Amino acid sequence: MKKILLALGCCVALFFEICNGCKEVPPTITFGASAAKDTTYVITPVPATDAHNVLIEEFTGESCSNCPAAHAGLDANASVIGGTTFVISYYENSSAPINIPPSGAYFDFRNDKASTILASAIFTTNADNTYPNLPGGGVDRAPVTSGTPTYLGASAWSGLIATRAAATDSLNLAVASVFSMGVATITATITYTQAVSTPQNLSIAIVEDSIIDYQEQPLGVIDSTYLFKDVFVDMVTPVPFGDAILDTLATKEAGRVLKKVYTYTVPTSFAKGIVTPARCRVIAFVHQPSGASPDFHVIQSAQAKLVAP
Repeated sequence: MKKILLALGCCVALFFEICNGCKEVPPTITFGASAAKDTTYVITPVPATDAHNVLIEEFTGESCSNCPAAHAGLDANASVIGGTTFVISYYENSSAPINIPPSGAYFDFRNDKASTILASAIFTTNADNTYPNLPGGGVDRAPVTSGTPTYLGASAWSGLIATRAAATDSLNLAVASVFSMGVATITATITYTQAVSTPQNLSIAIVEDSIIDYQEQPLGVIDSTYLFKDVFVDMVTPVPFGDAILDTLATKEAGRVLKKVYTYTVPTSFAKGIVTPARCRVIAFVHQPSGASPDFHVIQSAQAKLVAP
């Protein structure tokens, strides 16, 4: 009898050990981070190339009295060329008076990643340090003419937007987002319509619209009901140069498709003031990395709502 009981005890212990070993282990989630999953294949026939969308990266400030007029000019350009411009409004994390929100403001849009992008090699400036002043920024990260700065004053934006809108691209780009419980699954689909042998990177930004807060206007007037749009929230991809695209392929042939899927935890707030996901958009853009010719040039961009309707 003792031997039987001992055997039964051993069986019970082994059963519990096996069950413990079979317990489901929950996944490790790193909040605020993103991870990309790549899928690539080739399709035929090769699709036609879409019209070029223009990306404007604007550096602005809540106490910049000339910035509202510059942003209104971007809205006017968007309507003129058919609504194919996408804007990211960066607020550098600076203690300069022009960057500090007006007294009484609820939101503080200043962002360390915006500062990193501005300080990077992406936006070259004039030798006499005329730039960077606010408002300023880049249009498809391209100079007006070869060798000129890519960080441009607002007066130069309109002409370059028209030039870039006529560009012929080598790929099509689409982006989609599925949002649930504070986490977005963002899929960028790149389809090559021409063979490409140069390196390329992908960047994905989150912007927010329809924020009402204080903004300085000309002559020091404070508008307490100013409508902010295109406000930079975060960059999903690494800052400042994004993720490499198919860098193991010497040539990305026409018809090659790449899908990159990111799982991204959306931040809940700016430095001051909440982030509302339903008012956010995803802006994806394919661009050349440092060392390519021309450096950082944006090839195509696309956007979608962060929270699908």
